[in-house]
Amino acid sequence: MKKKYIIILISALIFIILARILLISGLLYLAFSSSEIKVNTDINKYNNYIGEKAKEEYQNKWGIDESIFPKKINNINEVEDYKMVYYNPWDAQYLSYLVVNYNDYEYQNEIERLQKYESTKYLGYYGVRGFDKYALLAMEADSYNGFVYAITDGNNKIIYVELIFCNYQFDFDYENYINKDYLPVGFNAKENNPYQIIHQKY
Repeated sequence: MKKKYIIILISALIFIILARILLISGLLYLAFSSSEIKVNTDINKYNNYIGEKAKEEYQNKWGIDESIFPKKINNINEVEDYKMVYYNPWDAQYLSYLVVNYNDYEYQNEIERLQKYESTKYLGYYGVRGFDKYALLAMEADSYNGFVYAITDGNNKIIYVELIFCNYQFDFDYENYINKDYLPVGFNAKENNPYQIIHQKY
């Protein structure tokens, strides 16, 4: 009789454990599948996503300084292109770029502002070797969380970019959301990128 009760007890415990595993798996799957990539291209909502006045979920981007981006857009007509991409399946990730064609006076002022920025080292992070079609004006780089930078064509156009992620990779195909010419040469933050493989060993 004792043997029968032990078998029933063990079976019940196994059932409870399996039920909990299935429940947790289901909740994790639901959380992951319900997360979506959010994209904003409305320049009028720029300050909702960039800078000190951004909405709460867009303010602290893993501690990365994004003051390279303008505090505000003074002339919407000068903006050639803008996009903000946000994805948070487990950890928040951000991809933003702003392309501005300044007049001569504003361009010179912005060049001076950006050249005063204390840029950090970045070469070698995620395979980055520099920039090809554009000249670098300012750089905020983190070996774990990514980059914020400004580049120029030397002809009144300045491009501001932020590539901010977690765990050494983007969890979405970032190349689908940005002109590849705006990316640093050699940049690779895809899943299982060489930089990630090396650094996650330690």
